[in-house]
Amino acid sequence: MKTGKSFQSINDPWMRMGIQLFFVLLLPIVAPGSLKGQELADYDYENLGFRGISFEYGNILFKTYEETEAYSVKLDLGFLGPGVRMATRASYWSSEMLPEELVSFESSLNAMILAQGGVLPGNGLEIGSIKRDDMSVSIEADYVWRIPLGMLLSTGLGASAHLVNGTTKIPDDTFLNGLLDSFTAGFNVHGGLEYLVTDRIRLYGDSRIGLAGNVRFFQFGGGLTILWGELLPGESR
Repeated sequence: MKTGKSFQSINDPWMRMGIQLFFVLLLPIVAPGSLKGQELADYDYENLGFRGISFEYGNILFKTYEETEAYSVKLDLGFLGPGVRMATRASYWSSEMLPEELVSFESSLNAMILAQGGVLPGNGLEIGSIKRDDMSVSIEADYVWRIPLGMLLSTGLGASAHLVNGTTKIPDDTFLNGLLDSFTAGFNVHGGLEYLVTDRIRLYGDSRIGLAGNVRFFQFGGGLTILWGELLPGESR
């Protein structure tokens, strides 16, 4: 197992870009004095409540699956504390395993069957393709700053639960399809920019790096937010 060269071994442009973006968005935490007019009022649990909704479309890239589209709906739950905004998010994506990863999976599966005394077809077990449908629900916490040009900057963390449905092209293969199905946990770090079109309407773009079970991903996208709940000082246009 190679553990000492994790950063050097990341050759994917999207992964390098995501890591760089994460550290750029982390700068306000390290040096908060570099931003002006960024403070939100001091709020507590009484300010939590369903107060808005966001619709997002984007792309998601993987190490083991093909790049694909991702769809999300996010509910704004208000502020837990000074600048700490809470949200819950539901997402969906569907993709097929990359050919080289499929070959590796088939090899491991063949070895497992033989080790358990099973019998393989003459040319070994050939799956053809593996498709993954991923539906997730997450809870996210963002730290939000007001910056010039009518924009908000945020960085945050999220924890998620993923319901995974895996399928192959082998008809009526309940064993493999059951093996590929799972319920797993996930984690991500993310950041974004929001433009206040009006007090109640925002356009935003965000990106995130994370894990969904054993699947690493980098996601970027944008969307529209509509608010109807109470706005806090620093949020208005």
